Amino acid sequence: MVYKNLKTQTHFIDIQTFKSGSDSELPVVSLFTGAGGLDIGLENCGFETAVCIEYDTDCRETLRYNRPNWKLFEESVKITQGEVKTRVPGDVREIEVEELLKLANLERKEVSLVVGGAPCQPFSNIGKKLGKNDEKNGDLFLEFVRFVKGINPRAFIFENVVGITQNKHNDVINYMVDKFKGLGYGISYGILNAANYGVPQRRERFFLIGIKGVDKPAFPMPTHFESLDHFNFFTKHFDKSPVMSFKRWVSVKDAFKKITPAQNSRNDYALMNISETVTERMKLISQGQNFKVLPMEMRPNCWKTGKHQGNDTFGRIVEDLPSVTIRTAAYNPSKGMYIHPNENRGLSTIEMATLQSFPKNWEFKSKGRDKITLVSGGKQIGNAVPPLLAQALGRAILKQIISSDLKSVEKLSPLLEVN
Repeated sequence: MVYKNLKTQTHFIDIQTFKSGSDSELPVVSLFTGAGGLDIGLENCGFETAVCIEYDTDCRETLRYNRPNWKLFEESVKITQGEVKTRVPGDVREIEVEELLKLANLERKEVSLVVGGAPCQPFSNIGKKLGKNDEKNGDLFLEFVRFVKGINPRAFIFENVVGITQNKHNDVINYMVDKFKGLGYGISYGILNAANYGVPQRRERFFLIGIKGVDKPAFPMPTHFESLDHFNFFTKHFDKSPVMSFKRWVSVKDAFKKITPAQNSRNDYALMNISETVTERMKLISQGQNFKVLPMEMRPNCWKTGKHQGNDTFGRIVEDLPSVTIRTAAYNPSKGMYIHPNENRGLSTIEMATLQSFPKNWEFKSKGRDKITLVSGGKQIGNAVPPLLAQALGRAILKQIISSDLKSVEKLSPLLEVN
């Protein structure tokens, strides 16, 4: 069942009765793969990562350890017009479509999905918001367009931060939409909240999706809501009344109950050291509160002037709700609402990964080290797409691909009977 929001013109498709319905291979070309969050979710609903590109060496170690069957493009030599050149492994700008397909042992049009989220810092509300003018990564969305054009997949998923929807970045979205429509894709874009798909985290991300043979691709209908009021508010502009079948948001408490002692003894467990002074501050902060409840004499100078207006800085997590967005430094309580709900400390990397909905058996690695560093673990986890959110999106896309294929067969069947 597909529902249309008459106010926003966004379509949603029911995924709760999802069945893959396809025995064929569904290969994925993954760009900007990171620690694999998007790919894990797609894998859970029938897609298979055929080849991936990732610039960060620690992320590549993580991918290699957890999915040795995924082909990582790491060729450091490139021959151009007979000239041998060196390149940084995983630099998408230096990789040609043909050599990527060769490694995957695929032809153009054999790929089901091209997916990826170009580095989000140029569009982040926290960063300098330089967008396409960012000298380092601002043009990487163009590389995504290049690969979709060259590979011609059945569908694609482009992911980024919500900041990309700011008016100053409109030309980026408009450029991508125009290019993809010109390639024959039906296009939709919008913002999805991970908590609405069973992730114990209120994380909003931007997605632009395209599917051939589908005029207006639908996003997955949320499977989780905060309450009945939330469900009614979300669906009140729908063209038809959806079945009132949903689960409640998954809370931090529920998520943390599933962490095992074995996970906390692994080499990818890391925790920030907290001084006695900082611990004393934490003791005065209840769930949902932040540094603003501290007496002036207990605040560092930067929190005394009133210029620092962060609403979640040095805040304690509310355990009965999904967490706030898990960013790359979520192990550091001074960076947000990242004080453990019941203990006077920050979050561990295992807790961060749990709030991102990574599977228990997914281990994070740092190249050349037995134990992961806190910074590397935080970066890999915080930059990832929550696998459960990716799974919901993959189900929605696959369901529409299958439906489109069935319609094509129905149109052809009378002709086949005549012949």
